[in-house]
Amino acid sequence: MPSRRFDGRRLREVRRAADMHQRVLAQGLGLGSHAPVATWESGRAFPPAEKLPKIAQLLGQDLDVLFPRDGDPDLVDLRCDAGYSQGAAADAARVLSRFLLGSAERGVRRLDADAVAMLAELYGVTSEELRAAEARSFGESVPSHRSAPGKTPTEGFEALLRAAFPGADVSDSDVASAVNAKLGSDLVQPAQIAALRAGMAATDVFSGLARRIAFEGLGAVLGVSPIVFEDGASVERRVLEDIRYLAEQRDIALAARGGEGGVSPAMLSVLNELLAAENAHEQDGGSR
Repeated sequence: MPSRRFDGRRLREVRRAADMHQRVLAQGLGLGSHAPVATWESGRAFPPAEKLPKIAQLLGQDLDVLFPRDGDPDLVDLRCDAGYSQGAAADAARVLSRFLLGSAERGVRRLDADAVAMLAELYGVTSEELRAAEARSFGESVPSHRSAPGKTPTEGFEALLRAAFPGADVSDSDVASAVNAKLGSDLVQPAQIAALRAGMAATDVFSGLARRIAFEGLGAVLGVSPIVFEDGASVERRVLEDIRYLAEQRDIALAARGGEGGVSPAMLSVLNELLAAENAHEQDGGSR
């Protein structure tokens, strides 16, 4: 399932930029205290996927910008994007039980025509898009069918610009200048910004060693992680390269030995150590 990417640090940055206390965000989500929000922002836990749309709404952010996702949705993704728990969706649809919905989401039993029509209306998609999502839940490869809630590359980049420059009509030169000011060089050209606004993939606009630097600058100006501009395969390769480098620096084995598969105990220990240090650092920043 192509789950949405969640970055606790990014959530904290956006919340603080909105001048919203953790307590206020928690109240908007119907939570009893700010503790869950603090846990999410520290990276120790992730919010339920069905709460992501409400979080984005409360913070005045585009869902696909704040919590981007690689690939196309399955049934669970459509439900969560509509802001429903499994039980709430089954109750609202009226024509199926939680058990039947769960069976479809797990790829065990297909939905009947009435259930498809009701869920499509509930989730704000077409019946064809819901059937395509169902097929993905069953592990089938189907063509992409983008609906209105989805974002084209053009809409996605323009949404980032609107969030970074609220109320301003920025030109390609304005954006390029802002990025170059962050980088301290004239690396990004207005024509490249124009290409991004026209819907061209960032990985096609920038190439070679300059790509990662450009993505860092774009991320700094637009207030997002540079990973947003990478394609899914590139992100996976980059993460694996970084982990391999870390293993070499620590002089430990990356993979488990003896045919066990997976990550070695020594590597897991290092990752846990780094995560604990990062969580401690985040906690030092306080709850504001």
